[in-house]
Amino acid sequence: MLKYFFLILLILNVCENMDSSELIRRCNEFLDELSKFKEDISSKFLKHSYLDSTTYKELIIKLNKNLEILEDLKEKMELQGFDTPFIGVGKLKGSDESDIYEIKNYTSYLRRIVDEKKGALERVKYAITSHKIALGHLQEPMGNKKIICFLPYGGSQKELLLNMPPLFINTYKKLLNLFESEGRGVLSSITMTLIVMKNGKRKFKRVKIEDEDYEGYIRKNYGDALITSLKKNYSKNKLLNDSYVKKTLALSYLMAYKNEIEEEIEKKLKKQLSPYQRELINKYKNIMVDFEVNEVEYGIIDVRTLDELKIKKLKIKEKMEKLGLYKHGRPIEELNTGLNLEKTISEDICFKIPIKYFSQDLFKYYLYNTPDERARSNMFPSILITPSRTNLKWINIEGINALDVLDLKFLLERELPKYDIPLKNIGGAALYLIHDWNVVQQFKYKKVDIEEILKSMAPIDSLKSILKNKGLNIEKLEKYNKIKKERTKKFLDALGKL
Repeated sequence: MLKYFFLILLILNVCENMDSSELIRRCNEFLDELSKFKEDISSKFLKHSYLDSTTYKELIIKLNKNLEILEDLKEKMELQGFDTPFIGVGKLKGSDESDIYEIKNYTSYLRRIVDEKKGALERVKYAITSHKIALGHLQEPMGNKKIICFLPYGGSQKELLLNMPPLFINTYKKLLNLFESEGRGVLSSITMTLIVMKNGKRKFKRVKIEDEDYEGYIRKNYGDALITSLKKNYSKNKLLNDSYVKKTLALSYLMAYKNEIEEEIEKKLKKQLSPYQRELINKYKNIMVDFEVNEVEYGIIDVRTLDELKIKKLKIKEKMEKLGLYKHGRPIEELNTGLNLEKTISEDICFKIPIKYFSQDLFKYYLYNTPDERARSNMFPSILITPSRTNLKWINIEGINALDVLDLKFLLERELPKYDIPLKNIGGAALYLIHDWNVVQQFKYKKVDIEEILKSMAPIDSLKSILKNKGLNIEKLEKYNKIKKERTKKFLDALGKL
């Protein structure tokens, strides 16, 4: 009976997988076309330092059309269970020993199909992510046009990684760690239980607020209420929640600045290594080129090759000794010092350069865009709309206190709507309050627009109190306060309580 059931199940799976195979074939053919599309984009950007309006429009149309096809493929794959391909694999139980061989063959066949399904769907997801990021950076004025040439439009993320040198692979892993936050996430709300007085009687009241100054909120709304319990609610703490976005961005920023990284490393090594050390290192590398990467640096070595590897290492050491690079089986001091210095310099530069450009792009993204604009943007899909200081602690902008500026901007985004003050251009106000007008103009804000915001903020005492608690110089804001009447000030403060 089991054999008949097994035969029916096999026939059903074969029929289903015929449809799946056709879908996989169509998918792979389209993704291969998109790999050529990447080359086309790169050639357009290499020929011109900017895209003319016609080319720009054509590129946007093409990206949107590709994205539509990719989304359709993804939907069809998920409907056919490509995202849960292991369901039903290897779960046949209660069979006789005579059926074991057939079941093993059946399971092996299914696992091969599973790998094909997973691989195709994964490529589609990377391709979708790449197209979204490209559209975001093309359509936003502050977008980074350079990384557009290095996005894996055909979903070939793994292939690109395999062709990267070990130094870049290690840096890629470090970049991924940046998007994983430490500690708790962003404070989103506070839930409190209060004892309040109403008609001379004590009453319990439970409230949920989105104001960090909960004590001030209670004083304004409930007077001398007593807090009996308080719970702070935190949002997710990952800067980027989507693994496909994280990996695509890390890879693209590394590849986009690969030449600059290599040139900077070479430049610094020439300055810090003596000619003799460089000569020793070159000789050393010429010998070590015979080794595979995993034999020299890290990785699991096949036990069957251990003896062969030992012999190979002994021969290498003999060569090193003859050339004067090793003494008593160890690198001579000059070589050892040079290799360590080269490693330190290479790792430092390889990490700092992509971080520099990613910091600049992310800072401008948060500085220029309102929360609504960030929610709609595809520059950094799945990124936190309002991150915490912890999320961005690695951000580094030369000459700018980026963390304090963004921290203040996010605070103003929460506070200003209470007083009907528009959020557009408040990045410029934050730059002025943390730095000065020269920095505001450096980021292309118009002084007249920022002064309008400052004039709206200056009369609001409760707002100034919050800014003062943040350690800001309120005099920079106070000089824009032209409202002297106490009644008007009280009205503006009352507006914030509504």
